[in-house]
Amino acid sequence: MVLAPDRPARRPLLIKLVVASVLMFGFSFALVPLYDLMCDALGIGKIRVAKASIASTTIAPHTLSIEFVTTNTEQLNWSFYPLVKSLEITTSETYMVNFFAKNNTANTMTVQAIPSITPILGTEYLIKTQCFCFEQQTLAPGESIKMPVVFLIDSTLPKKYSTLTLSYSLFELKQETASSQQRNKAAESNLGGRT
Repeated sequence: MVLAPDRPARRPLLIKLVVASVLMFGFSFALVPLYDLMCDALGIGKIRVAKASIASTTIAPHTLSIEFVTTNTEQLNWSFYPLVKSLEITTSETYMVNFFAKNNTANTMTVQAIPSITPILGTEYLIKTQCFCFEQQTLAPGESIKMPVVFLIDSTLPKKYSTLTLSYSLFELKQETASSQQRNKAAESNLGGRT
């Protein structure tokens, strides 16, 4: 026969559980100021302030070189390259560069371009208004397309950066993701500059 503990023996346990619950609840509210203190101590919150002050200063436009690089995964049998390898540009001016892609396989494929820029600081100053990397590209076997990138470099880019490299990597998307994107694209029925 199992004996149930009597009420006086349960009272200290109940008090401890209630106190622990109240302390945990209070600690959850204390996390927000503790998080702010931690960010200040590590300098994380100061980054945002520095960016805001940089953006508010006006710097005269200057020239720099921008290079364009493309890569495919080994499994992706596509032709993919920029039509212009590099440009001498002036900050605060808008430019357009076309990239060429062709599906060399016997299958309809959907790909996504992933951009990167080096040096990494350049990411903060590159402003793209149009880019094929914003959406997935579906091409039938043998189909090709010219894909534009319209961009400008903010004039607040420090002058010590005389060359930026904008690179794109193409990755094939899984069939399920591609099918749902094709349904969405069919609804829009805008084929753009495809050949």
